[in-house]
Amino acid sequence: MLQRRSTILFIILVILPLALLAWLGTYLIRDAEKRTDASMQAILAERLSSADQHLLHDMRQLTDRLDTWGAQSIGSARLMSQRLATHPWIAQTWSVSGEGETAPIESFEGKAGYQPGQIFKAEDRIKAIQESTRNPDSMPQFVSVLEDGGPPFQRIYVSKLSTLQQRSSQWMTYIKMFGYHIDDRPVQSETPMSWSGWHVGDSVFMYWHRFSDGSLSCALMNPQRLMNSLFQRLPQPGLAIPPGRMMLTTVKGIPLHEWGKKLPGSEGSPAAHRACSEPLSQWEMAYTPAYEEFPKPYLFPIILGVSSGIVLVFVVGWLYFHESASEIRVAQQRVTFVNQISHELKTPLTNIRLYAEMAAHRAESQGDSIAKRQLGVVEAETSRLDRLIQNVLNYARQQRDKLTIQPKELALDQNVSRIVEFWKPLLENKGFEIVTTLNGPESVMADPDAIEQILGNLISNVDKYANSGKWIAIRTEYDERNTRIIVEDHGPGIPSGKRRTVFEPFERLRSDLAEGVSGTGIGLTISRELAQLHGGSLTVCPNYRDGARFILTLPNKP
Repeated sequence: MLQRRSTILFIILVILPLALLAWLGTYLIRDAEKRTDASMQAILAERLSSADQHLLHDMRQLTDRLDTWGAQSIGSARLMSQRLATHPWIAQTWSVSGEGETAPIESFEGKAGYQPGQIFKAEDRIKAIQESTRNPDSMPQFVSVLEDGGPPFQRIYVSKLSTLQQRSSQWMTYIKMFGYHIDDRPVQSETPMSWSGWHVGDSVFMYWHRFSDGSLSCALMNPQRLMNSLFQRLPQPGLAIPPGRMMLTTVKGIPLHEWGKKLPGSEGSPAAHRACSEPLSQWEMAYTPAYEEFPKPYLFPIILGVSSGIVLVFVVGWLYFHESASEIRVAQQRVTFVNQISHELKTPLTNIRLYAEMAAHRAESQGDSIAKRQLGVVEAETSRLDRLIQNVLNYARQQRDKLTIQPKELALDQNVSRIVEFWKPLLENKGFEIVTTLNGPESVMADPDAIEQILGNLISNVDKYANSGKWIAIRTEYDERNTRIIVEDHGPGIPSGKRRTVFEPFERLRSDLAEGVSGTGIGLTISRELAQLHGGSLTVCPNYRDGARFILTLPNKP
């Protein structure tokens, strides 16, 4: 029982707090990680957006310069192509005088030496630009970037593919819309006379300009010079160099450019990605932060607090169980000592009873009534002492091992009558009226020694606590299932709040009832345990009002 209580207390005092602390620490760490990650993603998204807007701004400026360089106001695609061919970044230009598949294409060599490769077919690219820019006026009006932050280019060469498939496709065409410049004030009735934009492949850029008469001017850029010009302005002028690593790649993962301080921690996988805005949508930016950018200071206080709590729980648990183990060890030593002393007392007590009985027989044969009466008192007190010692031995055995009984067929009424006759002289000398009603079965399976000890404890309690009533009744009865031995008195009774606790070890009634009464306080505990070993019970009748009534119930068929 002590071991079971220690295990339960161990779970309550140590295991549950440790589990709670572990759960709390895990929850706090996860919550802090989520908050830190959300904050980091917001900061990195803003950083990537700033870099993207910078690239977009440079592409806007380049488009404006090409529009100006080609002198779009002259209204001739051929003259514009000739003019564009003199730009240092342009490798080749073409002009198409009108629409239709038979429209002649005129080519001009540029200053930038660049060969796009055999898979590049100028005629196919020009036809694709013609097809995709045939009727820009039918496209929905694009809202100004200054009003809603939208992109300044609109993709018009769109297939029924997903966004990633569109970005991964070989070529995409974009048209410059109103709202592209700060001073643009589009009017619904106005119709622009010409359009310009970009035709972009896998790191291949073609600038195009289409006039209202359908003529088209196209220019192939040297991508190396274009990208070098864009990358030289990264990071953005006026902004601090990021501590981590900023990467610019194609959507296929081909590296294009890197910048940043690349401090420790930035060599890992990117923590944030962003697709570049049009017309650079086939590029992608990613950023890997350094360790110092987003440290985890929340881990130290959380781990410190949880660790301190765990250490405190262990210390409190160790102190408690150290003291508890000491108390249990002292209690076991006491039980062992009492057990040994009780065994030692049994031998002289047996001799005392034996010689008292021999002396009583001799006094009776000699007719000495005074000696016989005195020896009777010695025998009664010796029997009481023997019963107390037996209770202590049974309780010690119950704490150490387990009580056992040896049931056998027993004539219950004869056994009860013998026990009552044994107690009769002592009770009558104290003025008790004894009422015996024996209506038990012919036989019952029970341990006679256990029945004697239970009944003896009940009668002894009447002698000690119900002496004022001077009345005791002992009766037996049975029905189809159970046999009962009932002991009742006219004493002060047992309060309702004590009807259960009275069976607990060392539990005593009110101090006025126990005043001047000796006993170990374990008699009823042992009696109930012996009754339960028989498969029965020992209870206090709650309906009896004239004193106390104890009912020992034994099953007819154990």
